[in-house]
Amino acid sequence: MIRPFLDTAEVVSELLHSPELVARWEQPSALTSFRISGLAGHLARAVFNVERWLAAPPGEGDPIDTVAYYLAGAAPAPDLDGVVPSRIRETGEEEALAGPAALAADFDAARARLATRLPTLAPDRPVRVFAHVLPLDQCLLTRLVELTVHLDDLAVSLSVPTPAVPPEAADAVAVCLTRLSLARHGFLPVLRTLSRRERAHSPIAAF
Repeated sequence: MIRPFLDTAEVVSELLHSPELVARWEQPSALTSFRISGLAGHLARAVFNVERWLAAPPGEGDPIDTVAYYLAGAAPAPDLDGVVPSRIRETGEEEALAGPAALAADFDAARARLATRLPTLAPDRPVRVFAHVLPLDQCLLTRLVELTVHLDDLAVSLSVPTPAVPPEAADAVAVCLTRLSLARHGFLPVLRTLSRRERAHSPIAAF
């Protein structure tokens, strides 16, 4: 999972350096209640947080996988004024306080440090991810999901084409979101949506 994570972060870096981000920094984003600056900061946290979590001692407790992590509540809440969504917007804006150039530079610096450190760590190293413990490879998968989803959010917000992510990253995210959708909605709605459009009536959104 290290290579897909780092390669996708490189794609994100290009968007964080874009002139469109600078020009529209303080405008509303495509996400309700999120400014573009805060969305960019939230996107960057997918890399910043990995470095922060690895700086802490390895997590203790029974590790869970990415699907269990999202099912446990680490997914967008319907109440946008709730404590967690409000805090997510606040932390995004905090990361963005110094402006787009500083955010992009900090993102690239963290990405470079992780490119050196991650290959030295075991894939099953326990990592505390907020209130949960995940093996490193599953921790990186959660951040890969965040990178790809919010890369699209930011590109749409800037009215630019969404950059393509590496095939291995796309496969990993697609499998993860499909498993999450199966857990939330069951097999039949997913089967019908993907194979029989005339019988696809139920939503299968993972989040």
